[in-house]
Amino acid sequence: MHVQFHHAPRLFICLLAATAMTAAVAASYELRVYSDDIPHQGEAEIEMIASVAQPKPSTAGPNTRVAQLLVEYGYGLGHGWAIGLELPMSQVQGQRKLEGLKAEVQYVAPHAAEVGFYWGVRGDLGYTTTPYDSQGGNSIGLNPILGYRWSTWHVAVNPSFEIPLSGESTKAQFQPSAKIAKRVNAKRHLGFEYFSNWGAASAPLARQRRDETLYAVWDETRLTHRLQLGLGRPLHPAGGSVDKWVVKVGMNVDID
Repeated sequence: MHVQFHHAPRLFICLLAATAMTAAVAASYELRVYSDDIPHQGEAEIEMIASVAQPKPSTAGPNTRVAQLLVEYGYGLGHGWAIGLELPMSQVQGQRKLEGLKAEVQYVAPHAAEVGFYWGVRGDLGYTTTPYDSQGGNSIGLNPILGYRWSTWHVAVNPSFEIPLSGESTKAQFQPSAKIAKRVNAKRHLGFEYFSNWGAASAPLARQRRDETLYAVWDETRLTHRLQLGLGRPLHPAGGSVDKWVVKVGMNVDID
């Protein structure tokens, strides 16, 4: 197998590498909203999401910039199914660290490609931690996928849950995310993404105490790759938000 970059912008690739290796995000390293975008049968892809965040001053967490990089391999099984492996990494104060390993499976039900409602679910299992956690642990991630397209608009919602299997916490965490994007031409979308942690699903935090971040995002689709750039700001800078700002850069490359 070999990766086909064709005419991928060199500047973007350099930016991705620099972001991942020189800087460090509070929210989960998985800064993406799941939709119906999965590999077709027999096809594979590599996805990379690099993010840099400036945490708020804290006695418990990092006080310098935090860089994180997620590398994921995905393979399409057909009939709406795909499997993959994800490898998260971080760098804080010059210290690089492997943050875990997770296996995943995703299903998206048959639906019209250009218009209407679709649904699916993504699950993952493995060990992860982040620079913001005192201790990592094994967990199961359950990510329902609800999407809708109309005209030039696309909305996707993930009412996600993280279920600890080990570590300090024993309660399922509710971590919803969502995206709304408008197609401005055949290759480009502009929109907003929302990522959050509402705390324990059985007793969600009050709104001001939640870690919620809103991103402005730009997506570009090419023949064999997709690019994304996002800038995130907290919704509760004086409350539960743990970062002052977050920048993320993503690339998804088809493999054959």
